[in-house]
Amino acid sequence: MPHLVAICYRMRQNLLPPKFKTLAEAKSLDIRKQLGLRSTQACPARLVAELYNVSVTASSSLLEVLQADLRELFPDQALYSERLTWVSNPECKFSALAAIVGEHRMILYNDSNSLARQESDIMHELAHIICEHPGDCLQLNADIALRQHNDSHEEEAKWLGATLQVPDQGLYQLVRAGHTTERIAEIYGCSIEMAIYRRRITAVDRRLSYIKPKPQF
Repeated sequence: MPHLVAICYRMRQNLLPPKFKTLAEAKSLDIRKQLGLRSTQACPARLVAELYNVSVTASSSLLEVLQADLRELFPDQALYSERLTWVSNPECKFSALAAIVGEHRMILYNDSNSLARQESDIMHELAHIICEHPGDCLQLNADIALRQHNDSHEEEAKWLGATLQVPDQGLYQLVRAGHTTERIAEIYGCSIEMAIYRRRITAVDRRLSYIKPKPQF
């Protein structure tokens, strides 16, 4: 049912506030300007995190802490080993999460994922922080909160996160210069899937097709 797919797509797009895409592009370019980067250069997520004073931690770095806690919880070595194997399983579907602990903001990400996936995951969580999405899903205590799931917020973070990685302006210039999707992914340090997505969603190829070639004499 193609018509139903199209309707669902439009509904998802309607979750974005008016002019959000324009604001997201401006934010992406502004962040690059602050970091001394051009729109045709990669903008590493960890540099953006530093700019916003957000700490970024790999889930594997918590393994030693988890090991100590699990030893206390499971004195039975067999059960402890089973739980530890589950926690450190690289097939875990966890990607990343943002948390606020008092005044401290942090992102925990799964470093068993590819580098390109890590960039996308971290940038997505940074987008939530930049958009100041509330973190009132789970109150662990008075000082700790995890972000609440909200469809509109997720669409905003998805769009802004992708724009931070691959800005429209830079993508347009690279495609116009004849770079392939694979090369664009290399330049931005993103996955090929992300480069394809941005190339499609920004309609850059269609826009370039409207440019009339210069006459040859």
